[in-house]
Amino acid sequence: MRIRNIIIAAGLLLIIGYVGYNYLYKDHRDIASETVDMTLTSSSLMAQFNLTESPDILNKTILVTGVVTSLENDVVVLDEIIHCSLIGTQDNPKLGQSIQIKGRCIGYDELFEIVKLDQCSIIN
Repeated sequence: MRIRNIIIAAGLLLIIGYVGYNYLYKDHRDIASETVDMTLTSSSLMAQFNLTESPDILNKTILVTGVVTSLENDVVVLDEIIHCSLIGTQDNPKLGQSIQIKGRCIGYDELFEIVKLDQCSIIN
């Protein structure tokens, strides 16, 4: 009887440990393979943040269209208001080129007055 209780307790501990580990260490989102929730221009994306304090666009996969105004290592700035952090190595667009970028909206930076996207990939 006592050994049976010990075996049951050990089994429960293993199950709880397995479930807890899988809960804590989930796989990361793959934004590049997700479907797009919204398609916006850079100015309409900025308007989303100007109209409401916490728009429902945060942490969603979006497709943004705009003109490249700045290029850095892995960062593309669209229309001087959308800051896009690219993933992996991609062909960098040229200044003044109109492009579409797919990424996850992470918020609005009030100090610099820009919308930030991460895990971005260039679509065209």
